[in-house]
Amino acid sequence: MIVLMRIGFIGVGVINEAFARGVLAQYGAAAEVLLSPRNAARAAALAAKFPNVRVCASNQEVVDGSDWVMLAVLPRIAREVIGALRFRDGQRALSFISDFTLAELRSLAAPATLTRMVPLPFVAHRVGPLAVFPDDPEVTAVFGSLGQIVPAADEPTMDMFTAITALMSAYFAMLGDVVGWAEAKGFPPEAAAGYTASFFEALLYKAKTLTPDELAGHWREMTPGGLNELAVTYMRDTGAISAWSQALDKVWDRIRPAR
Repeated sequence: MIVLMRIGFIGVGVINEAFARGVLAQYGAAAEVLLSPRNAARAAALAAKFPNVRVCASNQEVVDGSDWVMLAVLPRIAREVIGALRFRDGQRALSFISDFTLAELRSLAAPATLTRMVPLPFVAHRVGPLAVFPDDPEVTAVFGSLGQIVPAADEPTMDMFTAITALMSAYFAMLGDVVGWAEAKGFPPEAAAGYTASFFEALLYKAKTLTPDELAGHWREMTPGGLNELAVTYMRDTGAISAWSQALDKVWDRIRPAR
């Protein structure tokens, strides 16, 4: 099969691996994937599974061989790693790095054309939102099948999307706590996990049918004196609900410390 695109990954962590798997699921052998040597075990596992995946000897080799370059290194080393690379005119780059502005990232990757994106691990299954800034028809054409493209109107909106994604681990911790509670009561964890996942899936389905105003007040739709009122009252009184927005404040202060 003719190779239609060559996609390189600088950094092979959870997000880059998931994105690579999504690309390979969508394009198959039509995509050649080049991986940086960082996180050698993860990169080697991908290369062993897919014949069109190659682990390069250096980050520069990845850039030299790619039409599109995915940047997903830790923020604390991003300036050093990306700044040391030589990009070329006409090359495209997508940055998954949260702590840098578009202008900062573009200065590091010049003269490549750079777009910010916020993929999530579910991109491996080609589901979920893909926030992008700025909106770019070419990005949508190439990667829109990997999830739902959500263009940000401006950079603060992009940072807002980024901050919300920081709740993913907290959400799974909450689900795990629910299942752990049932197990501690002596119930099979498989039954609790299956029911919990189905229950929250239904809640999210309902949430997607509501307007923002309806969503903000929907928690009040409950029987007075009922079980939902008992649970939500306890959680509000103990600060469990406000803790979510307080956690977002912490994330926001890191993403936009001086913006």
